[in-house]
Amino acid sequence: MNIEIVRVLCGLIQENAYIVAVPGRDDCVVVDPGDEYPKLKRALGERRVGAILLTHGHFDHIMAAGPLAAAYGAPVYVSAADMEMLNDAAINGYTGLMGGGTCWPRIGAAPYAGGALSVCGLDFTILSTPGHSRGSVCLYLPDAAALFSGDTLFCAGYGRLDLHGGNLADMLSSLKALFALPADTAVYPGHGGNTTIGEERVRYRL
Repeated sequence: MNIEIVRVLCGLIQENAYIVAVPGRDDCVVVDPGDEYPKLKRALGERRVGAILLTHGHFDHIMAAGPLAAAYGAPVYVSAADMEMLNDAAINGYTGLMGGGTCWPRIGAAPYAGGALSVCGLDFTILSTPGHSRGSVCLYLPDAAALFSGDTLFCAGYGRLDLHGGNLADMLSSLKALFALPADTAVYPGHGGNTTIGEERVRYRL
């Protein structure tokens, strides 16, 4: 299955937001909209946003979710375990890393229900991958061999463990599960450049 993926680099922490669409359709999904709503709006152009999918609840991945949801009437999805983080600047990292209080409109969201979500012609498998946060997930498109890994897996690394909900044992279990995916799966991480499951698998002894 062919898909279109547009990366939008957001904010001081250089978070990767992704616009994901099926060619020929006028709607799309936005994954992890960071803190540059105007930049995301420009990148969307005339596309309609059918859903906003969050890999986890840290501030740098969610700050434009509220404005996008309001502008397009799109639902926001996040894991139930990370729901508490969306509107709490103390536990989503904003206060500790950026200082000050919450500076974005309140985000209303629904939890992922089960292990799958079909939206905008895209059939996502929702993989529970705790470690960076309790409710971290990776968004897998098996038909397109694409994985949106959030802060669970980077090129030559993984997300920090010292933030709210971080846990090393959970992270190692999650990485082991991801490395069972096909080697040619393209990985689109929350920070940094793209990689593949095969490339990352050889870096670890799991």
